[in-house]
Amino acid sequence: MAELPEIHVVAGALFDAAGRVLIAQRPRGRHMAGRWEFPGGKLGFGEDRLLGLKRELSEELGVTVHSARPLIRLYHSYPDRRVLLDFWRVIEYAGTPKGLDSQALAWVKSDDLPGHDLLEVDRAIVTALRLPQLARVISGAAQLAALSGSEAQTIFWHVAGSPAKPLDAAVVRSARAAGHRVFALGDGVEAIRIADAAGADGAVLRRHGQNLHVDREGAFLVGVVCEDEAGALEAIGEGAHFLVVAPQRGPLQHRELQHLCEVVGIPVFAGWYPDARRLEQLQMAGAHGCVVITTKRG
Repeated sequence: MAELPEIHVVAGALFDAAGRVLIAQRPRGRHMAGRWEFPGGKLGFGEDRLLGLKRELSEELGVTVHSARPLIRLYHSYPDRRVLLDFWRVIEYAGTPKGLDSQALAWVKSDDLPGHDLLEVDRAIVTALRLPQLARVISGAAQLAALSGSEAQTIFWHVAGSPAKPLDAAVVRSARAAGHRVFALGDGVEAIRIADAAGADGAVLRRHGQNLHVDREGAFLVGVVCEDEAGALEAIGEGAHFLVVAPQRGPLQHRELQHLCEVVGIPVFAGWYPDARRLEQLQMAGAHGCVVITTKRG
């Protein structure tokens, strides 16, 4: 069987003053016309990724990108092609976006993106956009309260035990209003029930082996803690939206993590760490972020 042609694409997320992200509809005559995507396009041979992003967004939208940072890099296979997608979060830009390729544009809240008919390759990006890159394990409301005024974080609230500990719905609402994302961290489907009852963003399971397709649109997110590539691929097959890679032997080496992130095609948090000093290094390996643990693992 002939290998699929590989296309290197660079794309970016632009935000307006209200915090909404821009998506574009593929015009008639284009591959998968009518579907929605994040603006961007093919990278030229040998072209620098950031320069390619600036060029594409200038040509498509008429904006000038001043600064951007990588968010996620992933592979996705279609029946007729394989796409390597470099996705960036645009920090600063000038100009008002216009559909210069006759494409429709829409500003959408990140939480509303799962309801749009986005390209399959962009689904993992939606998850990445909704998850702050610094994640933290906590064991109670007091630890969450201590984060008051801090930057937005992805919170893994430990609920495992016998009986499992519930989440305080009022505290969850307050944390989400402050920009945090809150997940119940537990040992199975019970964590999903607890998260749903408290209005959390989702659940993170340390044991799996069951169907995780709780919400195929991805509004309620399910993450899985795994140790290696085999466990990661198993979790994806079960329906995981993102992964926490935390081997018992200790963190993966740079090359191991880089390979795993290229293979899985969904956001990966690397854990566990006592602080966030390695966050940038982990992102260079392809990880979405890192998990800081401030309490003992159960």
